[in-house]
Amino acid sequence: MKPESNNINNLANPLSNLTKNPLVRILRYLFRRIFSILLTIVIGVFFTVIIANHGGMVDRIARERIDRQLIYIGYENDSPVDLDTMRRELEEAEGLTLSFWPKHLLYTYKALTLNLGDVWDQRKFHMYIQTSAGEVSTLNSRDIILSRLPNTMLLSGSAYLLLILIGIPVALHLSQREGKWLDKLIGFLTPISSVPSWVLGVLLVVIFAVELKLFPAGSMYGLMPPVSRWETIKTVAYHLVLPVIAIVLSLVFQLIFNWRTFLLIYSDEDYVTLAKSMGLKKRTIESKYILRPVLPYMLTSFAMTLVGFWQTITALEFFFQWPGIGKLYVDALPNFHGEAMYRGEMSLVIGIVVLFAYILGITVLLLEFLYILVDPRIRIESQEQTTYKNLRKAANSRPHLLKRLFSKQHAQLSQSLERTQPTKTRLSQPKRHTEPLAIRFSIATLKQTLVNFRADFQLTLAEIYRSPGSYLGLVMVLYLILISIAVVIFIPYKTVGREWTTIKLTENPTKAKLAQPHWINWFRKDPLPETIILDSRNGSAVKQFNRATPEMPLVSIDFAFDYPYTEFPGEIGLYIQAKYIEKSPFLSFTWITPDGREFRLKNSAVTRSMTYNFDENIASRREVQANEHWKKWFVTSGNYPTPAYYVLFANPVADEPEIIPGKYTLRLQGTLFEQDSDLDAKMVIFGLVEGWGGTDNMRRDLIVPVLWGLPFALLIGVLGSVITTLASLFIAAASAWRGGWVDELIQRAIEANLIIPIMAIGVLLYAYYFFNLWLVLGLIILLNVLGSPTKAFRAAFLQVKEAGFIEAARAYGASNWRIISRYMIPRILPVVIPQIITLIPSLVFLEATLAIFNISDPRYPTWGRVIYSALRYGAAYGSRFWVLEPIALMLLTGLAFVMLGFTLNRLLNPHLHDV
Repeated sequence: MKPESNNINNLANPLSNLTKNPLVRILRYLFRRIFSILLTIVIGVFFTVIIANHGGMVDRIARERIDRQLIYIGYENDSPVDLDTMRRELEEAEGLTLSFWPKHLLYTYKALTLNLGDVWDQRKFHMYIQTSAGEVSTLNSRDIILSRLPNTMLLSGSAYLLLILIGIPVALHLSQREGKWLDKLIGFLTPISSVPSWVLGVLLVVIFAVELKLFPAGSMYGLMPPVSRWETIKTVAYHLVLPVIAIVLSLVFQLIFNWRTFLLIYSDEDYVTLAKSMGLKKRTIESKYILRPVLPYMLTSFAMTLVGFWQTITALEFFFQWPGIGKLYVDALPNFHGEAMYRGEMSLVIGIVVLFAYILGITVLLLEFLYILVDPRIRIESQEQTTYKNLRKAANSRPHLLKRLFSKQHAQLSQSLERTQPTKTRLSQPKRHTEPLAIRFSIATLKQTLVNFRADFQLTLAEIYRSPGSYLGLVMVLYLILISIAVVIFIPYKTVGREWTTIKLTENPTKAKLAQPHWINWFRKDPLPETIILDSRNGSAVKQFNRATPEMPLVSIDFAFDYPYTEFPGEIGLYIQAKYIEKSPFLSFTWITPDGREFRLKNSAVTRSMTYNFDENIASRREVQANEHWKKWFVTSGNYPTPAYYVLFANPVADEPEIIPGKYTLRLQGTLFEQDSDLDAKMVIFGLVEGWGGTDNMRRDLIVPVLWGLPFALLIGVLGSVITTLASLFIAAASAWRGGWVDELIQRAIEANLIIPIMAIGVLLYAYYFFNLWLVLGLIILLNVLGSPTKAFRAAFLQVKEAGFIEAARAYGASNWRIISRYMIPRILPVVIPQIITLIPSLVFLEATLAIFNISDPRYPTWGRVIYSALRYGAAYGSRFWVLEPIALMLLTGLAFVMLGFTLNRLLNPHLHDV
């Protein structure tokens, strides 16, 4: 029996040794994680397919695809074909004959393999792909999606490579120079990272593309395709500049600040002091003894930003017209560009959602793999679970290599430091009670609690007052709240907001179109022209009658006005009202310039109410041809001709557009053919400035949405932030307290939330099923509950769970709900309050990001709605203020809350007091 048992032991020992091998355990762990992530993707795609097929939409698209195939088969075959049999075969292949669950499982498999068939819109999505046989025409959804993926990877890869090259060296530099001017500057610029990349992209385009004309506004190539590979590289790199800068600016300051904080914590460790005393090079100390222990933290923050970036790249590519999968997703959605009959491409939509899920899953998997590579403190146990030791404790214990080699030197150095350093004395502080609060109500306890709260509140206000950034943020937040209250009270939405929303274009407008706000003239040497209104009925125009001939009385109206500006007016409007029974009056028009020149405009018969069109009734071509100076600048043809009325103001001897300032007169001479006839007219010289907020393309005053957008933004931000934070708080508390399968379920849900592209699914729901703004917004907010706040709160609750007062509460027989609500949650409130405040800007920008995809409520003039309209009608090239005003207020609101939140986090979080 012994030989047999020895043989069995010999066989078992290699297996047990193999399972103990670190490499085998790592591979087993990674395979388990890959399986877990793939399972999450499969489940998420399965539910996405069910959502997409709500009402049988995917089924209907499949049947239409079958119909198209049968039509092609009928054209290609001269002999008769049994189309009914072929239809049944094709329907079976598509899974249309299956029941609900098998059919959707088949759809899920096709979606996961991107086997989604051809696109319907051949004109819009037809493309050529490069193969070994050359360029091949394709309509296949998978080929179209994968052909756009390299463009997206080029954009994101360039941005993140630049982010790493800038972020890590700057963070290391700042960690060794705490409090210097560059450190303070980065801290001051950190709130910029709360701004989405597409918002920064709008600002960059306005500055560097529209105003300075240094870079293109969008696209990947110019108007003419490059002729060589080198020309292609230069053209693509030239077009990459602005979108890459937008991505980097939206992330770099926050990452540098976070990384610098982690590096600063580890810069004072004992092993770093030992390395410095041994005379090691500065670069060696920074790379091996400071940077390496912090790499897990840096990887985590970097990966979280990458996950968030993939959720919002659609808006960035759509704005810059970058031909990646984000822009393809928007192009595939129905009714996004005003095409009411455009049906969209569901195959592309589902395929891109799946591709986003794959990308996010790979990001999470790479993060786990890099953890194992860079952090020796992570061990894969035999149960294939990762044990994360307390990083702070591991850092204090020093790396094992230093401990073995330099233990004696470190002991001697520690003793010398203890002898040389002065003894630090601390003021005695009263010992904190660790037992839970008394359950019985006590007036004395309540009074003491209020006194303590007042003292803490006064201390916090004093700290805020001493911090310029937080003080400015607090003042800005208070002003925003007061303005919101004033808007709601003094500018009622029923009388102002709805008028703006439901305004109709009047026949005789008097407000300028796409005008800038009039306060812009306060900062200009030469003011822009304001609107001038002259009316014969109120005496601002001179009206005279000549009834020498009773049968044909004559009327004359002179519109004389002073025009001292150097810019041409925006438009000229002339509105004529005539009173007659049968015979309409007849008018002649004469324009008189300050230097005495006269322009004869076309005569016209008058109706009872008419608008005289200057562009159609001025012989501008003849005037330009007769003037050699005007030929040099006046454009009479093409897509953007010079307005005809410019000749009425232009200097006849100037080679460039130049106005003659002075007094102008428009003279109307009318012949009335009835004795009781009458004639009145109103002339409007439209300026370039209008009102306090400017105007849009419908001549509406932008001050209404600018002011009313603030209450909506604060409502969405504050309400969404409170709901998200409180829900995250209770979910994290339940996860930490209950543990076991509850904790595992919540962790898997958080992981699924990171992998599933929630933004893309929300846009899909709106586009195909007409979910309103509030449903989509609420869905995204609720799903964001299972995000990074829940993970952070859970980590804090795991530490609070082991505190002595929790054990005392258990001993008293307190219920789980009481322990969570009365003892655990109040313990981490100093972390919760800054979280609520710093989350507000992200929700304000979320509403604007959804509006970019036309997901908005047309009844309410929100900032996002205004930005969407402005970008849609090219406001960046017309009226900058149309798009810049709501963006500026969004930035102001976001920066105010972020600055206040950062300061409160430093004040209330004890781990950041000295950072």
